[in-house]
Amino acid sequence: MKTQLYFYEPLIREYQKALSLIEDYYRRTMVVFSDIDEEANKYADEIYQNYPATEHTDPADIAELAQNRALERYEALSIMKSNHLRMTISMLYHMWEQQLIKFTIYELQHYFKFNKMEMSFGNVQKIFRLHGVDIEKTESWAKIRELKFLVNTVKHGEGESADKLRRIRPDFFRLPDTFEIGQGTDTLKLYGSVLLDDYSLQVYEKDLYGYIEATKNFWDEMPERAYSDTDRIITEFEKHRGRMEDN
Repeated sequence: MKTQLYFYEPLIREYQKALSLIEDYYRRTMVVFSDIDEEANKYADEIYQNYPATEHTDPADIAELAQNRALERYEALSIMKSNHLRMTISMLYHMWEQQLIKFTIYELQHYFKFNKMEMSFGNVQKIFRLHGVDIEKTESWAKIRELKFLVNTVKHGEGESADKLRRIRPDFFRLPDTFEIGQGTDTLKLYGSVLLDDYSLQVYEKDLYGYIEATKNFWDEMPERAYSDTDRIITEFEKHRGRMEDN
């Protein structure tokens, strides 16, 4: 029995539209962090104006306290701002990956009975290859692969993905030229946790937009239809405990 992956154009456009919405979501929500300097200054002023001072309180002490608290607030907001970008990038990758998994499950359920919970991205890649479509040979894959390593690094910090990411995007691990201290220092090794320090990875909005474009372009690279057969897929997945059964 022949199997088919049908890349139905209206469905592909829906996938791309969903990926585009991430950019719109990011632009609208990023407004919250548009002026964290002013927010920190207002916070300092509120502390100074509302401090329960007495006649023995030195105004200079209050001002110092207010500035220290404002600095803490600014640092917290700066980390949140960086993490907002990183989490948006992570959401993008997982949405694209889930689109692939959902698409593959829908297409194969016409031919097989299988445990849908076991459909991983790795299985999707195998199924696509068995249908003559090698995801890793698409023009978009280099950028998506980079995206995958970045998302894993955001989640886990140091590890295999971080090492692979260093090789293809060393600039993610270097401070901007405007920093006089720490030039040449690996920022992830210096700061450690990605989510607790905004300088651990030098990722910018332009990177998010580049990844959005790559995930959308991926779907444009798919053929209208791709074919395989049930016996070939069953044999392959029996080797890897795919647990698929012919209908």
